[in-house]
Amino acid sequence: MALITCPECGKQISDKAPACIHCGYPLQEQQTVAPTVVATSKKVAIPSFVGASPQKIPAIKVVREITGMGLAEAKEFVEQAAPYVIVKDGLSDNQANVIVQKFKAEGVDAHIFASDAPVTFVSHTKDKDIISCPQCGSTQYHAGARGFSLITGFVGSGKTVLTCLKCGNRWKPGK
Repeated sequence: MALITCPECGKQISDKAPACIHCGYPLQEQQTVAPTVVATSKKVAIPSFVGASPQKIPAIKVVREITGMGLAEAKEFVEQAAPYVIVKDGLSDNQANVIVQKFKAEGVDAHIFASDAPVTFVSHTKDKDIISCPQCGSTQYHAGARGFSLITGFVGSGKTVLTCLKCGNRWKPGK
């Protein structure tokens, strides 16, 4: 019994198997038909995160895991001014899918492109009219009065203050 390599997943399997036991790729048809598929390399790209975004930290975490960059280097990489960032290039289909799944598990939008294709994303520009926390970027907040203070008493107690429900940060509206 000889072992052959599956053309889809790259794992060793028996030459007598009708399909790959790991990925289900049909082997009998593939052996009778001459291979006409040209292997194309893929690249994985994510949108750039300039400013506060709840996806920035998970994106930095996955970029560090994939590329082996340091924290500061990965942060600069993710915050590039370009509308998109190419994380890795020259990948097989399976490698690109694994990387995209890592990003999607962290809630980061990632896409696979052919290496020779231009990368285009739908622009997710931040709406200026949506209020978000200046610290974490969350849009879940509570608006309420500042309240009484032992030091200042009732001075300024009627002013409105926004409190982030995610991180607890407090800020004045319009700042």
